[in-house]
Amino acid sequence: MSARTPDHGALDHFVAKWQRREPEMALAEPFCPSAERLRFRAWGALVHELREAVFELSDPAVTAAKSRWWAEELLALADGQGRHPLAAALQEAAVPWPALASAVLATATAEAGRPGDTAAALAQLRPLAEALANAEAALFGAEVGDAGAVAVHLLLHRLPEGLGAEDQARLPLHLLARHGLDASAVAAGRGGALLRDWGRELQAVLPSPKPGQALFRRLRTGFDRARLGRLARGPRFDAPAALPTVLRAWRLARAR
Repeated sequence: MSARTPDHGALDHFVAKWQRREPEMALAEPFCPSAERLRFRAWGALVHELREAVFELSDPAVTAAKSRWWAEELLALADGQGRHPLAAALQEAAVPWPALASAVLATATAEAGRPGDTAAALAQLRPLAEALANAEAALFGAEVGDAGAVAVHLLLHRLPEGLGAEDQARLPLHLLARHGLDASAVAAGRGGALLRDWGRELQAVLPSPKPGQALFRRLRTGFDRARLGRLARGPRFDAPAALPTVLRAWRLARAR
């Protein structure tokens, strides 16, 4: 089957949407080999779209519908028939798209109770995190990254918008109890100390980037560690400044 030619204008729309949320990845892009750059950009945008579909829509019916659509699209990718503008940059790789489709659907439809602690919060996301890690490794021909790093990423990037959502950013109950707060108080801005503790707990369980992993995962894990450091001290939710980000990207890219 012949490959589709990417529609760069449409693809750039989704890449820009992703990079507005994760501006450090735009700064890191020059360190990605040119032959891999299109796939790097498309994968980042795809992960962002899946995260949005599963976690970030306010209407449960819309979440269910969009997650089903994405599951169907991932199955189409497996057959080289993807319709989304990102598909042309991704569908030639031998990636376990069906497993990712199943994980997207399962996570979006799960009746997940509030996690009791950090371990439970990570466990709820483990199936999706593993599917993303496996797909990413196949896409870039790399060792499978630690699914724990992907799960931490998903929890970190629920902040701060998720605090006011139905899942309340999946804050674990032990932190709410420790600080004598409910999630609505945190969403209203009265949970600074709790969020600093959340940043420290996530930072403590975040695996270090490792040589052999895809450059995308090494960069994202290193950047998430920096964000968690700011959350633990701040709390701050934004990415670090450009210069330290570029230096961090350079160091992470060299650690092959």
